[in-house]
Amino acid sequence: MNHLESLVQISQYYGTNPAYVIAGGGNTSYKNSEKLYIKASGISLSTIDTDGFVVMSRQHLGEMEDKAYSDDPVSREDEVKKDLKKAIISPEHLRPSVETSLHNLIDYAYIVHTHPTNVNALMCSNDAASEVEGRFGSEAIFVEYTDPGFILFKKLQSQVKEYVERNHESPKLIFLQNHGIFVGANTAREIKAIYDSVESRIRANRDLHLPQGEIEKISSEASIVIADYCKERGLVSSAFKTPLSEHFAVDREHYEKISKPFTPDIIVYCKSRYLFLEKEIGKDEILNRIEEFEKKNTYYPKVIVQEKVGLILVEENERSIQTVLEVFNDMMKISYLSEQFGGQHFMTPEQIAFIDNWEVENYRRSVAKAV
Repeated sequence: MNHLESLVQISQYYGTNPAYVIAGGGNTSYKNSEKLYIKASGISLSTIDTDGFVVMSRQHLGEMEDKAYSDDPVSREDEVKKDLKKAIISPEHLRPSVETSLHNLIDYAYIVHTHPTNVNALMCSNDAASEVEGRFGSEAIFVEYTDPGFILFKKLQSQVKEYVERNHESPKLIFLQNHGIFVGANTAREIKAIYDSVESRIRANRDLHLPQGEIEKISSEASIVIADYCKERGLVSSAFKTPLSEHFAVDREHYEKISKPFTPDIIVYCKSRYLFLEKEIGKDEILNRIEEFEKKNTYYPKVIVQEKVGLILVEENERSIQTVLEVFNDMMKISYLSEQFGGQHFMTPEQIAFIDNWEVENYRRSVAKAV
């Protein structure tokens, strides 16, 4: 098996496992001295083949590392995007992952970046930094949340340099607060061994069991009202009950623990604001709440939590409904399990606003929907 085939295999291995990758999240790469093969933005790891990777010039990527870019965030990201495009060897119609420079920075042949549920239960908790220090010590780098893109790269560039000076090798483990994990190694076999070790150490002395049960499609008076409202606007709506929705929909206090996003991926697929409806709310008030929500946020609520009932999801089609269900259900898992590590640590309003308005994530969202 050649290196590219091995890259495809390990990409699909984690991409088909919802405990590691949901929807279009995560990215993988392989590199030699001259080229970097990186997952294209918007391509799903679960079904990726050799055509789903962008071949990049490592020389050009290296030139970007110390280049001075604009201090203005919008101008800077545009400049970086143009330089990434110049670094493409093939194919020119695909856009490389926004985290390409991070993959190039870490000095191992294979890099697998995912957003595992158990890892993010830790990364999206109040005790993330101290827990990583206690469980992984000097083996890992912990990075406080930083807006993705070039700013995150520069921050990690500095931390990796310090790590290499101390340990005389690149870090194989990088934990990103409210984001996920990077694992690097020179073989796919070692990547898997490291991930297994991470899972084992996170589980140590913690109860990471989740409520058991099936996800059920349901109907309520509110879901029927919302479905009719959506149909008039060319949208679709479905209602669901899950073991975790029963936990978080019990009252507004429990809902507050899932009322804001933990990671950029949640914003990409579910947006950043959700709607809570009391159980006995009437038709007119439901419609008023939805209209108020749209007026305030400039978009319809993709996720509506009805007290003591479940989730009512709104999207453009049934396929997108399933994606929102998968992502938001994973978000509920993260919130539930984060209680084992000091409770929920949400993204801040400023961090949320950056992702909401970031062209890169809007592009990833559009490509993922078109696939």
